[in-house]
Amino acid sequence: MNAKQLLGVSALALASATAFAQTVPAEQWVGAPITSASSTLSRSAVTSDYAASRSMASAPSELRVGPADAAPGAMSRAEVSADLSLWIKSGMSQVANQDSYDPSSGAYRTQMAAYQRMRNGPEFVAEVQRRKGASAPTATTAKYNSGTPTY
Repeated sequence: MNAKQLLGVSALALASATAFAQTVPAEQWVGAPITSASSTLSRSAVTSDYAASRSMASAPSELRVGPADAAPGAMSRAEVSADLSLWIKSGMSQVANQDSYDPSSGAYRTQMAAYQRMRNGPEFVAEVQRRKGASAPTATTAKYNSGTPTY
């Protein structure tokens, strides 16, 4: 008998819950619907506004620390290659890639001073000239004697 009574009470509870349920309009859940009005701006106006916002997104010069960024293509391939070569020759590639990297250590400052001295001195100019000379195509002449080249 207890099972019948329990089943009856649960059926009554379920029926009463659905009888008092109220429906809620969707606007109360998610807010008023957004009106879909077409844009009043032309495509070119939107594009120019976007370009203007991108140019204003960079940090003002008075908030920058250090020198200004170089423009794309400001350094030639030979200059970049020469800079990397001097970075390696000065030992900075080994000091800066250590697990115990400490830019305030004496070894780091010594290596950085050596790199900056070479980068701002005649070594950089000589290395750039060497790189430009190495990248220039070399012309070779070959003489053919009965079908075999002789250099």
